Amino acid sequence: MSYAITSPFPSFNDTDGSPLNNGYVYVGQPNLNPVTDPTPVYWDEALTQPAAQPVRTINGYFSRNGSPGRLYTGLVSYSIRITNNKGALVFSDLNYLDP
Repeated sequence: MSYAITSPFPSFNDTDGSPLNNGYVYVGQPNLNPVTDPTPVYWDEALTQPAAQPVRTINGYFSRNGSPGRLYTGLVSYSIRITNNKGALVFSDLNYLDP
């Protein structure tokens, strides 16, 4: 039997392939623009520590006080838009389903 070793944090690359620094992450209602129709996101699985949007990135990770963090939402599917610090689109999905 084998077990996969995975990173505890999702990471994102900029348009040039480097880790995304100072990016902007917006999470919203499914099938709607996450910038104009955001949904609450949280730093903890219990959904008690709200994260202000847009969430910033550092070295490709969601940044919480300068350290990597994980984001949580109460929705099974949601929209997400990630841009770099110049506003260029890095990733977007209007109906992202968590695996």
